[in-house]
Amino acid sequence: MKRLLFIIIFITFLHSNEKSNITLQLNWLHQFQFAGYYIAKEKGFYKDVGLDVTINEFSNNIELNNILKNKEADFAIGRSSLLINKINGEDIVAIAAIFQNSPLMLLSIDEKITTIEDIRNKKIMITPDAEFTASLTAMLNSNGIYKENIQIIEHSFNIEDLINKKVDLMASYISNELIVLKDRGINYNIFHPKDYGFDFYSDILFTSSEFIKQNPITTKKFYEASLKGWEYAFNNKIEAAELIYKKYNSQNKSLINLIKEAEILETLAINEENNKIGALDKRKLEKILQVFKVLGLTKGQIDLNSFIYEHNHHKKLIFEIAPKQRDMIVMLIIFLTIIFIIIIFFLNKIHNKRKLLDAVINSTDDLIYYKDQNLNYLGCNKSFEKFAKKNKKEIIGKNDFELFDKKYASIFRENDLKVLNDKQTSTDNEWLEFDGKTLLFQSKKRALEYNSKTGIGILGISRDITNLYEIQKKLEEQATIDELTKTYNRKVFNEKISELIDLYKRYEIHFSIALFDIDNFKNINDTYGHNVGDEVLKNISLIIKNNIRVTDMLFRIGGEEFIIIYPKIEIDDAFVSIEKLKNLIKNEKMIPDSSITFSIGLTQITSEDNEDTIFKRVDDLMYFSKKNGKDKISVD
Repeated sequence: MKRLLFIIIFITFLHSNEKSNITLQLNWLHQFQFAGYYIAKEKGFYKDVGLDVTINEFSNNIELNNILKNKEADFAIGRSSLLINKINGEDIVAIAAIFQNSPLMLLSIDEKITTIEDIRNKKIMITPDAEFTASLTAMLNSNGIYKENIQIIEHSFNIEDLINKKVDLMASYISNELIVLKDRGINYNIFHPKDYGFDFYSDILFTSSEFIKQNPITTKKFYEASLKGWEYAFNNKIEAAELIYKKYNSQNKSLINLIKEAEILETLAINEENNKIGALDKRKLEKILQVFKVLGLTKGQIDLNSFIYEHNHHKKLIFEIAPKQRDMIVMLIIFLTIIFIIIIFFLNKIHNKRKLLDAVINSTDDLIYYKDQNLNYLGCNKSFEKFAKKNKKEIIGKNDFELFDKKYASIFRENDLKVLNDKQTSTDNEWLEFDGKTLLFQSKKRALEYNSKTGIGILGISRDITNLYEIQKKLEEQATIDELTKTYNRKVFNEKISELIDLYKRYEIHFSIALFDIDNFKNINDTYGHNVGDEVLKNISLIIKNNIRVTDMLFRIGGEEFIIIYPKIEIDDAFVSIEKLKNLIKNEKMIPDSSITFSIGLTQITSEDNEDTIFKRVDDLMYFSKKNGKDKISVD
């Protein structure tokens, strides 16, 4: 007993001495590329697990390869070339690959460069580090283009050099230079290694095995909190972009630019195999390593199990038995098909397999039954007896009108006749009353030749899928409804604004749009706590919904930002509605000794508008209100 107590105290002592002040070193300047870490810090995900995290921006005097070795940081962001560093003897453990596909590609605005063969003999601006540009080199080499076939120019990281045609192509990030060209209306072509079979990881979070050994719990907490930050960032891209715009904007990027980065980077971050962020796949790493070897960057071997963090969720998720609704439905169909095969097999041999058949069909909770050509019951399983509240003797020979309520019997009869007439398998969903509950049954029926002399009847299996239906409803609601305020979310807003713009361009149906931002909302959270802040958001949403038209739509698109779309209404009438809402909420005492005010932007659709321009305009108007005293409505 004393020994056990000593072990517990010793383990507790070790864990209590784990490091809690953590430094993360980025591999570039602040931008949405690192949003998950900013969110984890600013939303308190790190703090919730006892970590105080400092995030260091990249600077030219930083040697990323030595940053951990010199104890200048605990975690850092690296690239797939970490494999080479590991082979060369450096102590590296890859925690998570945030981007499953590298954003690095070759970018050109030359209309004559449309195929990879057109790159031959062209001037390419590219960094000299072979490990970083290995995917680009592999793409070119695989198409017969080598160093001697191109002119390599030192990278200036200035997109103007490409625009001014000082170079023909530039190594660029999809989430950076591409956005600049789009905003300036410049046509471009991209050559992405992934499209040529060279799919590299990017932005790999890594640390050392020494740090993990000394801080196993801290490492796991940092890993999980960081992924939580990334999931939140991509689910709340506007809010994350605003955070970066206000607190991490050393490059002075516009808010719209950051939002566009978010949209692009999200497509690179999700693992296609398990739909999760951060996965590291040993098979993919082996392919990347093979490319490095072919290019002559390394010849060594590596134990990938020691390279991948033991708690990386890839392996767990691949074999995890927790399917979503779609997978559950697939499994349901497979299961029903197997049951049908078994039942048909045994019914064809019913004369000498009766006992075995009974054992099979009575082992399931599904309702199994079969009828003759007059639709009288020939037999059923125990589950059907329980459903009908009668034993088999009372069921056999009877029809549905003799066993069930008329409204249900009519539904059964209609479906049965459809099967007999079409001689095709039928699948129908039926809402039925059972033990005082309304349940949804999925019924699958097919024609059954039960006796060659007398004719064809019906074989049916019905399964209670009420839980699946409720899960599907909940998933659909989660996909469209903001969980806290029960208003529409950003996803629905994007769909609706696109639909209304299309209606305007087709039929000139006007609409107006208002963007609300609660003034000083951070002070409310800081002073009264997040619970009070959440109640304020819910009360505001309720007041707005109760004081707009049924056809008007309210969306929560960020932390304290709301949008109202006024269909078929022009800006003057929309202004009256907004001013009323503003005053109602201002006069509602939601917090002690203070009123809730809004900074509001209001505009209406124009013939030149698309989804981006109308949102930017109303966003600029809202910020104009914010910067000019707040509690204002700025109208276009």
